[in-house]
Amino acid sequence: MHLTVEDALTIYPLSEGKLAAGKKGVTRTISSINLMDAPDVINWMKEGELLLTTAYAIRDSPEEFVSLLQRLNERGSSGLGIKLGRYWSEIPEIVLLEADRLGFPLIELPFEFTFSEQITALFQSEFQRDTRKLNELLETQKKLVDFAMQADEYTDYFQEITNILRHSVAVVTAEGVVLYNVTGCPDKELLSDWPWHLDNRFYKAANKLLYRTPLLKSGTSYGYLLVQTGNLQEANDMEGIFHQAAVILSYHLEVIRNQEAVAAGKRLGMTIERYLKGNASRQTVLEFAEVLGSEFWNTPYVCMISSADTSAWDQDRQRRRLREIQDRLQEHPKTASLESHHFYVMNRVYSLLQIPEEEARERKLYEQTARLYADLMNAWGYGNGANACYMSKIRVGIDSLIDGFRECAEAERISAELDLADPLVLFTDLEFAYLFRHIPQEVMSRYCSYLFRPLLDRDEEYAGEMMRTLEAYFANNGQVNETARELFIHRNTVLYRLEKVAGLLNLDLKNTDDLLKVKLGLMFRHLLPR
Repeated sequence: MHLTVEDALTIYPLSEGKLAAGKKGVTRTISSINLMDAPDVINWMKEGELLLTTAYAIRDSPEEFVSLLQRLNERGSSGLGIKLGRYWSEIPEIVLLEADRLGFPLIELPFEFTFSEQITALFQSEFQRDTRKLNELLETQKKLVDFAMQADEYTDYFQEITNILRHSVAVVTAEGVVLYNVTGCPDKELLSDWPWHLDNRFYKAANKLLYRTPLLKSGTSYGYLLVQTGNLQEANDMEGIFHQAAVILSYHLEVIRNQEAVAAGKRLGMTIERYLKGNASRQTVLEFAEVLGSEFWNTPYVCMISSADTSAWDQDRQRRRLREIQDRLQEHPKTASLESHHFYVMNRVYSLLQIPEEEARERKLYEQTARLYADLMNAWGYGNGANACYMSKIRVGIDSLIDGFRECAEAERISAELDLADPLVLFTDLEFAYLFRHIPQEVMSRYCSYLFRPLLDRDEEYAGEMMRTLEAYFANNGQVNETARELFIHRNTVLYRLEKVAGLLNLDLKNTDDLLKVKLGLMFRHLLPR
């Protein structure tokens, strides 16, 4: 039996009686009931027992009555019920005062009902309560089983467990990182006695009673489930359910870790958006970025903007799309070993993409990986037409994060001005355009006119052919074979045309100063309106 004295006084026919004294003790729990027909019954009393009596054994002495109360209180009794009318017509004042002093419940039992009727009523109530509680526990267990069978990678595990248990919970990793906390207890106080042992225990944090159980899988601890509970008895009743919930969470830890990364990315995305709008500091952005993991920031990476999504404000759709991107990159043989993070910022998918150390040193190699990322994103439908992906230079370290995304934004802006149609736009290719964006158009126009006039004054078709050859030559970093392949002509034709152009412009294309003049002229032509 687990009724409190207060609960018992609400059950008929005991409810026809009254609490005469000892109000402070009404929360004592009744574990069983005993009857007193001899003075020495006290020797067999157990903790939590409620003693019922007609007071026959103490009918002659109020002092013995007081002594009985004191000894019952010492034994941990839950209270004393006395039936008046036969041996006592009323409870002596000295007894009432002592019961109040001890906080020991003293109950006047209804005279017209037998002890048997009152005891039976209490046990029936307890049976009904236990049956109801058992049914509730079975229903909760059924929900947990259904959850374990039906949960998928898009399930919000922590919220679902909270809803099923109908208790506030927190989840902490084995490293002491709070993944989820709706207990109302601040994270710092929740971890006040960290590190924890791998055992099940009750503890208090911020005046809240919590039951803690480790999340174990194959003998390895991956964290802890903490459940806020009202009292020890409730927690004891629910202990098996709490353990079942912990087992389910343990077997979904891989998904939970992914959710942690998604949640960290989401928080970072929201912070970057606030930063871009002027509502957050650079330091705040870096603090949120640090949560992604220090190891990532020790390796080369690039920043990328890869799509505009008209349905981006649908958070469930956002979460699913980001999860799909992550999964597909992990499944692809060339990107499976590379770490990446993805999140939304102002309706755009922002990505942080790891570049292998050996590739980061040579542009050709890292550009191949960059183009693979862009091709995959477009193939999966995460791009937005022709100019789908805009990528920064190689970056290392958390402090370069914001500069990387600024480069992506500039690459997008400049590519729009130049009307570029490449599915991947690298900021590296547009650095000069980025540097020269403040040069007046009139100055650029005069420079181009002076430099290319001898060529442009020739026949239009001839001049156009020569300019295309010159542009292809510079686009391919002076590689004649690559230029010929792009233009579908013989390499000797390329050399012939370059020689003719150099002669018309009075330049030596083997001279670095002259090469720089032509490079600037070609860039200015792209920056000028057509």
